[in-house]
Amino acid sequence: MNAQKTILIVDADRTERELVCETLAGKGFRLVVTGNMYQAFHQIEHLKVDILVAQLRAERIDGLTLLEAAAQHHPDVGVVFITEPNVLETDVGIKAMLAYKDTYFLPKPVNPVHLTALLHRMLENQRLAFENRQLQSQIDEREGLRRLTGNSPQITKIRDMITQIAPTKATVMIYGARGTGKELVARAIHHRSLRHGSLIAFNCATLNENLAESELFGHERGAFSGAYNQRKGRFELAHGGTLFLDEVSQLSLSNQARLLRVLEEREFERVGGNKTIQVDVRVICATNHDLEAASEKREFLPDLYDRLNVIPIHLPTLQERIEDVPLLVKDFLEEFCRQNGKALRTIEPEVIRTLMKYDWPGNVRELKNCIEGIVVMSTQSIIRQIHLPERVLNATGTEFSNLLSVPDVWETADPIENGQRLNVKVGMSLDEINREVLRATLESVDNNKAKAAEILKISRRTVQRKAKAYGLHDEQEL
Repeated sequence: MNAQKTILIVDADRTERELVCETLAGKGFRLVVTGNMYQAFHQIEHLKVDILVAQLRAERIDGLTLLEAAAQHHPDVGVVFITEPNVLETDVGIKAMLAYKDTYFLPKPVNPVHLTALLHRMLENQRLAFENRQLQSQIDEREGLRRLTGNSPQITKIRDMITQIAPTKATVMIYGARGTGKELVARAIHHRSLRHGSLIAFNCATLNENLAESELFGHERGAFSGAYNQRKGRFELAHGGTLFLDEVSQLSLSNQARLLRVLEEREFERVGGNKTIQVDVRVICATNHDLEAASEKREFLPDLYDRLNVIPIHLPTLQERIEDVPLLVKDFLEEFCRQNGKALRTIEPEVIRTLMKYDWPGNVRELKNCIEGIVVMSTQSIIRQIHLPERVLNATGTEFSNLLSVPDVWETADPIENGQRLNVKVGMSLDEINREVLRATLESVDNNKAKAAEILKISRRTVQRKAKAYGLHDEQEL
């Protein structure tokens, strides 16, 4: 593990530098040594620095400034500060440094054993953090696509596109009406990407030109009235990750020009500042407007349109993929049942048909809100027509009952723990339903009568008696 790890040593004291180098020599580290701030900044910007070992305070060396630069370019960097004895008790800047993760202090003269042990501990922390990110990425990757519910050709094509483009660095433009799931697609792309940073979202339509500029690019203290402190913008916060710009068409022409520069140069300055900040950010944008037409009218910068429209994704309205309504309803119903502690299990097939006749101007978001309201207000175990909002009940759209088969009782959750589904239909007698429940339960526990009795909350003898009465001996080999 150590063979490829780079340690940057910044110390104005030549004797101390040599002591640190001698301590770490032959241990598989790549050692980069300098005695001044200028060279240290250069190495931080151009090398992948895993650990920074530096003086806390010295002539021409400011440890806190080095720490901020290293953390900006290398979020997982570990830092060891070499200090004068007892400096921790008097230095007021220590608290600011301790706010950064993996920051440690060693008093002079450096104890080689302590330094070596500390470096190995920091590298182990980095390894664990990397493995945790990989694991979370795998979970997020599955979750991202799983929430793109539907089997329609349109949504299947979008899932395939996400799988193909996510690992790349290409800029993506998502087109879609309100409520079609633009941010959901952006998150799915980010979760399946190779980027380790966060996804930072910003709605460009929520703020005026000046505030939007500050939100995107940050500002320096005193840059304008009310700017009492320095503030990082969304681009800095998204360094190493993804920036999702919703309603990008609402940006002013001035901010469009700044956005174009960041996309092309990967650098910018905070509002009121002159320090150039370099960032590694993937940009995903979304809009419900025709950007091509806007660019032709010079309402949107043509160069920016070309730069953003590298990979366009067009999301269909819910009406255009109406066959996905049953699956969406199932997901939403189960989600809100869990959230609200409801025991709702089934929904009448006529309800599904009615939902498919409504045109859903608010698309998937409107459907989701509708199902949440039904779950919250219903006190019954079956969702019926009377639970639907008036606007949906009065829908006069196309009848889709011939488009797909809707079962007589549409289930929202498997009642058997291991996922065995009950073949229960309208018209079955109570005795037939009881037989089906017992059959599915026995099948779910590999015919273990004691476990079946525990699940059904009846005695083992009752399970044996009913299995015999229902003729399940031959089927289940009891």
